[in-house]
Amino acid sequence: MVECSICYCNYKEEECYTLPNCLHQFCKGCLSEQLKTKILSQQIELSDFKCPQCGRLFSPEIIEHFVSPELFKKYCDFALQYNSIMGLEDNELLTNCLNEKCTEKFVIWKDAEYVQCPSCKMKFCRKCQLEYHADKGISCEQQKELHKDQFYIDMKKNLQVCKCPKCNNMCEKISGCNFMYCRCKTNFCFLCDVELTEAYHFTHWQNDDPFKSPCRVWYNGTWVDPSKVPKVEPVKQEIKVVQVIPVEEKENKIPCPCCGNKNKDVSKLVFFDKVVQCQSVKCQNQAYCISCQKQVQVNDIISHFNQQTLLCKFK
Repeated sequence: MVECSICYCNYKEEECYTLPNCLHQFCKGCLSEQLKTKILSQQIELSDFKCPQCGRLFSPEIIEHFVSPELFKKYCDFALQYNSIMGLEDNELLTNCLNEKCTEKFVIWKDAEYVQCPSCKMKFCRKCQLEYHADKGISCEQQKELHKDQFYIDMKKNLQVCKCPKCNNMCEKISGCNFMYCRCKTNFCFLCDVELTEAYHFTHWQNDDPFKSPCRVWYNGTWVDPSKVPKVEPVKQEIKVVQVIPVEEKENKIPCPCCGNKNKDVSKLVFFDKVVQCQSVKCQNQAYCISCQKQVQVNDIISHFNQQTLLCKFK
């Protein structure tokens, strides 16, 4: 007779199972029920599947042996979803592609400078989670600013909205010329966002046409066409070698509303710092509104906010 260390009852030898890696014995019913409960409750951390007596980890073959095929598939799906799989080396990490249109998961080196998806071939910086930029000589902070700028440019183009340079309110262009009026009484150009006065209603644009012409530039106290601005030859200067001391990035002041993560390598502020997009194991590239704490669609963040004021619709 064999005593099961889970239920402390005695069973015949054939009613028990001997774990191959530690030789401890348990009744088959207890092992099956324990594994089933853990999977159904989504306890899929590797440390959850271990020998109840000595703590040695179960192999996937043991889990597959004691649960139904449907339950084992659910276990595998949960393990991939939460980036928890067996067989990884200490310096390896399972991650998912940061391209929103790609769902590929792959193994990378934990200290890698960047990741490249084997499916869509896109490269991303591990530090800022944006498109890889070190080969262009751009820092993470510069890349973040470029990302914000591009997002704003796309928003202006697709939604015909712009931001007032004085109060930062979003203004929608419904019709008419590119001379904009904000409710804070500020006038500005829809194309370049520069603040204007009524006197420059026409002269700010080439051909004095605020409807279809590009902007002029400010030179010697007036607006002139870019072609009329004299070119200045760059002054040759002696190149000096300056030691750059890296500044350690601080934590985000605003934690992820879902998992509380404040690490800038994992949780980043987007959409004018109104949304947290988190790459933690729990959040898996989900985005959350800082104001109402609700989840927002990563590829359609603007619909969560009022397009005029950029304020949360649900707060």
